[in-house]
Amino acid sequence: MTALVRLYPAAYRREFGDEISEAFREATREAGTPARVREGADVLGHALRMRLGLGSGGRAGRLLAALAPFALIAVGASALSWAGVMRSALFSAEPGEVGPAFAALVAAYLVTVLGAFLGLAGRWSAGSWIALAGVVAQLAAGAPRMGVGGMVLFAGPMLVLALVAVACPPDVRPAARIRTGTGVVAAMTWAVVLMGTVMVVPLSYPLTQLRFVVPVAAGLLLTGRQGFARLRTAPAVLLAGLPFLFLGGWPGTVEPLVLAGLLVLLLAAAATVGVRRRRGARDPLVGS
Repeated sequence: MTALVRLYPAAYRREFGDEISEAFREATREAGTPARVREGADVLGHALRMRLGLGSGGRAGRLLAALAPFALIAVGASALSWAGVMRSALFSAEPGEVGPAFAALVAAYLVTVLGAFLGLAGRWSAGSWIALAGVVAQLAAGAPRMGVGGMVLFAGPMLVLALVAVACPPDVRPAARIRTGTGVVAAMTWAVVLMGTVMVVPLSYPLTQLRFVVPVAAGLLLTGRQGFARLRTAPAVLLAGLPFLFLGGWPGTVEPLVLAGLLVLLLAAAATVGVRRRRGARDPLVGS
């Protein structure tokens, strides 16, 4: 625990270091290894956010909180799309032609999908870290074949989005819409069924777009109205929406004409939010 506390800024560590250590000991006194790892990951994330100035009290932290659910949805949808793209090679290859690195890459995509849906289903800390681990595993599995630089270009956007989800300050994380263990199990079962369908059922164009569209729709449903309510500025709307357009075209195989239409809608939504915000700022009856 001492090593984790040292990650905090010096002034913060001097003032609150003992309290953090004591809280960690109390939380893990009779806990098993998974709980200890989870608590340690939370402390690590908090320390890094303090170092980077990404606390919930700052503008950057609030922006991360607004973008986090949409970033996690984009990561999960992109991973499922890539898994679907690779299924043909995985199932049509002769025995022995598919190496362990390729199989590991497909497995990493599926782990990323599970992490994304786990986070959106209400287990944000565990889900976002699993999604990040899945993206890192993608980089490791694909590097021998494509090189480190190639995999960074290949999976770099997903890595950035996964880091956005992990960096979301804990006290402003998306509120869980599913509040029971049974509900979480049901959501994860649906995710497993979706992954199995994508990996088993062959799709021909334009139905291949469903590999991206369906998980995006499911993720937005899990996020709910509360996620959209946090997009209060035009930049936040654009930053939340642009990853979907980029990943929808590559690898989501969404039609360019459809992407162009969605871009127009995104720009219109950003402009509308910006106008409403300026009008609200001039209205003395609207609070800050």
